[in-house]
Amino acid sequence: MPCITVQSLELAKSQKERIAEKYIEIFSQETGVPRDRVYLFFDGHSLEDTATDGQLFSNRKIGPIRGKFNESEWNK
Repeated sequence: MPCITVQSLELAKSQKERIAEKYIEIFSQETGVPRDRVYLFFDGHSLEDTATDGQLFSNRKIGPIRGKFNESEWNK
């Protein structure tokens, strides 16, 4: 049973669904492993648990990154 792990900032459910569909499809096509035998795990990290450039993401303006943390801003 092959496993894929995605580590990222928190993702919205709709993003996880699309990513899972695409990653599993590509993996299955390239390896011949049936789709139902490929497992994908999301390892999401909150903005309070992630930092870059010496600052927590929760203290930074996120900008164009889309995720669960700013889902309400996507359609603006």
